[in-house]
Amino acid sequence: MKPFDPRLLRYSRSSRGFIFTIVLIASVGAVLTIAQAFLLVDLICKFFQSKRAFDSLHFEVIKLGIVFLARALLAFINDRISALASSKMRNELRTEVMNKTLENHGSDSTELGTAGLALLVTKGINNLDGYFAKFLPQLFIAAVVPVTVGITIAYRDWKSGGIILLTIPLIPIFGILIGKFTASATEKKWATLGLLSGYFLDLLSGLTTLKVYGREKLQSKKLEEVGEQYRSETMLVLRISFLSSLALELVATLSVALLAVTIGLRLVNGSMPLSTGLFVLVLAPEVYWPIRQVSAYFHAASDGVAAFNQLFAILEKPLRNTSFVPAEVTEISWTELKVNYPHREVITIPPGRLRLGEVHALIGPSGSGKSTLAAILLGFVTPAEGSVSIVGAVKTVELSEVDLAAWRTLIAWQPQEPKFPIGSVANILRHAQPTASDNDLKTVLLSVDLDQSDLPQGLQTELGTVRQKLSIGQLRKIALARALLKQTPFIILDEPTASVDDISESTISRLLSDQAKLGKMILLISHRELMIEASTQVTHMDVKA
Repeated sequence: MKPFDPRLLRYSRSSRGFIFTIVLIASVGAVLTIAQAFLLVDLICKFFQSKRAFDSLHFEVIKLGIVFLARALLAFINDRISALASSKMRNELRTEVMNKTLENHGSDSTELGTAGLALLVTKGINNLDGYFAKFLPQLFIAAVVPVTVGITIAYRDWKSGGIILLTIPLIPIFGILIGKFTASATEKKWATLGLLSGYFLDLLSGLTTLKVYGREKLQSKKLEEVGEQYRSETMLVLRISFLSSLALELVATLSVALLAVTIGLRLVNGSMPLSTGLFVLVLAPEVYWPIRQVSAYFHAASDGVAAFNQLFAILEKPLRNTSFVPAEVTEISWTELKVNYPHREVITIPPGRLRLGEVHALIGPSGSGKSTLAAILLGFVTPAEGSVSIVGAVKTVELSEVDLAAWRTLIAWQPQEPKFPIGSVANILRHAQPTASDNDLKTVLLSVDLDQSDLPQGLQTELGTVRQKLSIGQLRKIALARALLKQTPFIILDEPTASVDDISESTISRLLSDQAKLGKMILLISHRELMIEASTQVTHMDVKA
């Protein structure tokens, strides 16, 4: 990312006023810096050259003190405004990202992963505090103060101005070279943190299954390996930061030292007045220091800058310009689809077709693309290659041309790991069918082999809390019952009978066959032989090397 990206002005309105204020503060600061140097040199020359008594210099001391206090007050105002603006701009970006994610119907959470998106809008945006509160203000100060002070020095003594003109590019050149290494190392650290977050979330989600099969220690070891990788990459960034600070400090010190030696020699041979030499010597560090601070603050802001690319990738993603609403669907077909996930091989999905009155089973090893196909049909993932066609009573259209909100009203979906909001079983089931009576809810639960007597408080059993007492199999049955209550022509079920007993599996298998006979289109993802045997069509999803 550039030091300042103009796209920030588009997505954060408060950044415009903030930048204007910072430029104004930098301009006032430049004037005060020059005034301070002038007053300090005037005081020294009057005291040492003119041999004036200190009692007669009260007015000069008061003016110098006022300028000192004004600079201190200006620094306080700058820090205060920067902190407030940083908080406001981060909130604006967080709101923009979440709004855009909702407008894209959740596709960002699929591409980045739930943990990755959560990491981006929390820690990623919070890390921008160093960029907004420190780096960005210093960037504009470095654009105003050195130029103003440098021109003033050159006006008083063109030779000193020439030395400054030759030495000052060294700091940004070294800063850019070192900054590239820092940016690269920080991006790797950020990617590893995203991997660690996603891996940890997956580990927590499947912790019960891992403990059942005695695999929790192996996963703990892998988690430790990823954590160790993140630690080593963090230490690498810190080492680069310390070394770059030393290098930039050395360049700035040598530049001022070269100017000071030149001034000293000219003062000795009498070719420069003392007042001019002191004025240049006092002002010279103010030329290098703001630029030096930009480089220093860049390292403090590097974590946040690494998140900018993902933020703008979400914010600039084009919205689907679709308005077609399918009234009736008789068939869904797709060509060979290819999906690119970060840090994974390309997933290839073979062509297929779904028809009304059929149970279409997808089978294959984990990672072969079964859940990815479901995500594509739901509109959460857009394939890099291939297309999905929806055949209606009137015409055939591509899924990319269909209004997703309207399309999803025709789909009932049970994910592989059902998640519920906090609420009773009755309230959650009524999300799918608000007019359903308690008897309707009991009937649909019985159809998936779940009697209300199996629930601790019947239909009022609370879900979505840490203390929920239902098994994974019971939660899957409730999710399946909710999908059936929606009364849609297209049903997508991802492992609906995992963690249920054989009797329940047989009941659910017959239920799906009955639903297909009613004219519904069912896409089933399963590893269970009974479910596969009862399906009308079976597609084998094999991982391609």
